[in-house]
Parts: sequence; C-alpha cells; structure tokens
Amino acid sequence: MLNPAYALTAAFIWAFSSIYYGDFLKKFDFLSLDLLRTSTAAVVLGLPAFLFWGEAGLGYASLGGVITLACGDSLFLLSIREMGASITTPVVYTYVLMVQVAGVALGQEIPYGNIVAAVMVVAGVYVLSRGGNGRPRAKGIAFALVAGVAWTIGNEFLQLATSAGGNFVTVTFARNAAAALALAIAFLVLRRDRRWPSGQTARGYAFMLMFIVGDLVVGSSLFVYSISSIGVALTVILTGLSPLLTQVFARALGKESPSSKDFLGGVLIVAGLVLAVVY
Repeated sequence: MLNPAYALTAAFIWAFSSIYYGDFLKKFDFLSLDLLRTSTAAVVLGLPAFLFWGEAGLGYASLGGVITLACGDSLFLLSIREMGASITTPVVYTYVLMVQVAGVALGQEIPYGNIVAAVMVVAGVYVLSRGGNGRPRAKGIAFALVAGVAWTIGNEFLQLATSAGGNFVTVTFARNAAAALALAIAFLVLRRDRRWPSGQTARGYAFMLMFIVGDLVVGSSLFVYSISSIGVALTVILTGLSPLLTQVFARALGKESPSSKDFLGGVLIVAGLVLAVVY
C-alpha cells in the first residue's frame, strides 16, 4: 500500500527550515551556511551509514548530491536572501514540472501533464515576480529557477541511485558528504573562511543545527525512502505542498508577510504542479 506520510512529513519539515534559513542568512554567507548544513548532515549520518553500508548507487548519489545540495541549495539560499522563503519556495518548486519533462525525455512513463498546467506554473511565477511592494525580484526569481533546474537533474540521479538498490541511509549520507566536500573546496579556494561570523553562541549554533538536522537528515532521509517506496513522481508532488506550507507558516510565525498576490502565485504554481502529475 502506498504511504504518503513520509513525503508529507518531509514537506512540513522543509517548510519550517526554509523559513528559518532566512534568519540564519542574516549572519552567515550562503556558502558558509550550505557547508555547515551538508557537513553536519554527513557527520550525523556517518554512523548509521556505516552500519547499513552498501556500495550500490553511491556514485549516482554522490553526483546527485553535488548537483542538488551544493549547487542547487546554494542558489536556493541565495534566492531566500534576496526575496524570502515564502516567495522562493513556490518558484523553486517548479522543478516538479521539470521532473515530469525530464522523466519523459529519459523514457519514463510519466506524462507531461497538459498545457494548462504549464500555463498555470508560468502565470504563478509571473505573479510572484511582480510583487514585492516595489522591491525588484528578478535576481531572486532567476536564482530560484536555476536552483529548480539543479534539483531536477539531481533528483534524476537520486532515482538512479535508489533504482540501483542503494539503501536510503547510505544514499542520503553520500549525497551530503559529496556536497560537503565540493563546498569545502569552494570555501577554501574562494577564501570564504574570512567571512565566517564571529560571536556565535553555543545556544545559537544548537538552534541552527536543530533545523539543519531536521532538513538534511530527517527530511532528506524521508524523501529518499519515499522515492524508493512510492516513486519519484508521487514523492515530488507530495513534497510540492511545501511552498504553500512555507507561505502559511511564515505569515503565522510573523517571519515574513506574503501578500494576497504572493499567495495567489503560490496557489497557481502548486495547482499547476498537481495537474501536471495527475493528468
């Protein structure tokens, strides 16, 4: 029996973590924050991965991790810094529609959806791009769309990893470890160590690590397990509820103030993504 609970739980976790990343980016450079995220997740997952170790699918998982977590998530964080999580997440989740197109191109039996779905997604992105109380969003929208492309490519490698028999724990570990290594190299080459914020308290780091572990350990493990159990198409559409959850939670928590127009854009995108998958 198909169980949607894993993907839905991941959607809730990612909605909250995206909101609080906006606060963390007020202190941390996007590259530093992404390095902290992936390296923390790799350390936490190290022992479980060792216990369940298997080499199946690790090459695909590692490559997918670099593309998704190092490249895609860095752009995702940049977009959050530019225009907030409540606007970034609906735009970046257009990757769900991109996954459908990529799946068909790779010969999978996943329909394109229909032209109405594509129009709804484009309309939603346009509505979001026109908001902002006069504040330009072009750069943030661009970051989010490119992040969506990276997530699309990375998730195809993730599906290859699980299809090859990769255990969801070791696959999740490999994704984070490979991304952390790539980010560490970039961090040293670009001398970003000079930008590491000083004066952070142990309590502050503990608060950050709580969201990081929830995001990249718990959420990602549930995402990988969901793909291995119910497939990538149903998993991405269930986690695609995260954008609307992010907007609702951001407003309720007083972290951001998405307008009615922003909610409309988010609804258009999510409705289009649902239509693209179920049509």
